[in-house]
Amino acid sequence: MTLYLIRHAQSQFNAAFSQDPTTDPMIFDSPLSEFGEQQARETREHVRQLNIDRIIVSPFTRFLQTASLIFGETRPFEINADVREQLIHSCDVGRPPHELAVDFPHLGFNHLEDCWWHDGEKDHNGIAVEPNEVLQQRADQYAAFLKAERYHSTAIVSHGNFIRALTGIQPENCQILEFNPK
Repeated sequence: MTLYLIRHAQSQFNAAFSQDPTTDPMIFDSPLSEFGEQQARETREHVRQLNIDRIIVSPFTRFLQTASLIFGETRPFEINADVREQLIHSCDVGRPPHELAVDFPHLGFNHLEDCWWHDGEKDHNGIAVEPNEVLQQRADQYAAFLKAERYHSTAIVSHGNFIRALTGIQPENCQILEFNPK
């Protein structure tokens, strides 16, 4: 079973938050930064050598952009909200499918609920922070799904905390990890 987990490239949120990690810059569904676009283009060469047939992508803008820059339109993307990020900051609040479809008309979002990201009690910024145990349960269920389906030659473009919940490794932006869900 050959699965590759790819963390998104640097987003505008990542760039702003690294300057002041005490304050959420309130960039909802953050797009990539210019540096992030460069990271994704550089990752394209490495990914070409991996013989990937299937691409699963989180429905956040930075992931759709990362996957598009890495893979182009060579294969269709499977948009899957199960591989989304743990909601902690503004960048982890998604957009409804009809809004995503405006920016990415070549992709299908009709299978997503209007609120496909975590929804719960809001914090002082109006963010519904997803508890660690909820993230871990979602990651464990997704790993079991991957194992049962015997996915192979698949790239999953996902998030740092979700990848950490699956593997125990906190990846850097655009880092690729080989993953076996055993």
